Amino acid sequence: MKKKVLSLLLAGALAMTALTACGGAVESTGTDTAAPQSDDGAASSDGKIKLVVPKVGYNEEQIAAANARDEGPTYEDKYYMAVTESIAKNYPEYDVEYVDWGWAETLDEKQRALFAAGSAPDIVAGETFMPTYANEGILETLPDDIVQSVNPTFLLHDADGNAVGVAYKTSIFLMFYNKDLLSAAGLDPENPPTTWEEWQQASAAITQSGDDVWGGGIPSFPHAGGALRATPFLRMLGTDFGVDGKINLTDPLVQQGLEYIREMNKNLPEGLGNGADESPMWSAFQETKNIGFVINGSWQASDATKNGVNWGVTELPTYDGTLGNCTVGSVYLGVPKKAANKEASFNLIREALRVENEKYWLEGSYCPAINEIIEDTSYYENDPALVIEMDAIKNGTFTGVAVFPKNDSAIWEIINQKVLARTTMTEDPIATICEEAQKEIEALQ
Repeated sequence: MKKKVLSLLLAGALAMTALTACGGAVESTGTDTAAPQSDDGAASSDGKIKLVVPKVGYNEEQIAAANARDEGPTYEDKYYMAVTESIAKNYPEYDVEYVDWGWAETLDEKQRALFAAGSAPDIVAGETFMPTYANEGILETLPDDIVQSVNPTFLLHDADGNAVGVAYKTSIFLMFYNKDLLSAAGLDPENPPTTWEEWQQASAAITQSGDDVWGGGIPSFPHAGGALRATPFLRMLGTDFGVDGKINLTDPLVQQGLEYIREMNKNLPEGLGNGADESPMWSAFQETKNIGFVINGSWQASDATKNGVNWGVTELPTYDGTLGNCTVGSVYLGVPKKAANKEASFNLIREALRVENEKYWLEGSYCPAINEIIEDTSYYENDPALVIEMDAIKNGTFTGVAVFPKNDSAIWEIINQKVLARTTMTEDPIATICEEAQKEIEALQ
């Protein structure tokens, strides 16, 4: 009998959610404390416009660290350094401080603290919490030239339908697979599964093909990384965790999706798909190479190639042919309505979206926002993951996870920890899991 490893207790996993990651290159988690100047102090002593911004460029310390890497700067480093250089060249009248306020909850908390102190950031950045900022009406409408330059998938809208945020890169989920493991299990690596049933059978065949070899499933990490990967499979069924801002866990279709996630988890080592730390999952696919299938963003192509995986990629398998997906790995930027120098802030966003800078994301198999790149296949024709992803983005508009107008972060914490993690870490009835969480969340709405 195959020995399971990486076992985690539910309580232990839930206590570790501070280690969350949504996917892609690991975002910096520094703790710079510099705050933007108030409206009457937004200029440097030399008369330059002072701007303090996260996730736009690199400061001197970050540039030095990037250049000191043994293999040289990464594609992410190159992008941020290029943006820094173009801002310095095109806007010498700006004194820009590039701060590292971390990522995910850490970044959200820092930015909200500045709002609460009456010192709105010049630019706010983030991923899963940015739609909440948009719905709260605290972001300025984007200039039309920015809106027209990007694909609609990269935009965030407020409650009135105004575009108020833009991501300079994103991805949607794809299914990557190890061709060698498929072949060893007697499967055709050139014809990957296209339906839930086919994938379940293929994954089980790989799991049964040898010791310490696993087919793979849908991660249920107890944080945003799990919710993001579960969402496409619910959308394929025509449902979601939230509908019209209300929790939707008692929907039989949501519960059907969770049942499938539970079944697929049988093809993962115990604890691998529902641990608070995502990295063991990706290491198993691209380093030890003992996982057949992973659900990840397009950047997985770059990582798999770098690690010598004989990999393939395809669209997510569907339940009945209905497509569903979710954006992931996005970095959204927005300008607060109370920002001291809005036009200068928008100019920084324009530099972040400059074609010459955006092209660096292609090296990491990320999709840049700019229409000019998305529409010109010559930029990415040799990257099969980007070919699939760009085609999907050109033919449809995708969004992130559902947004709840009130207590969004608290609601998602319940979904992540008490629904998704519990689904794969216990044998409790799915209906019971959903009913209990539904009741708890309804009290927050």
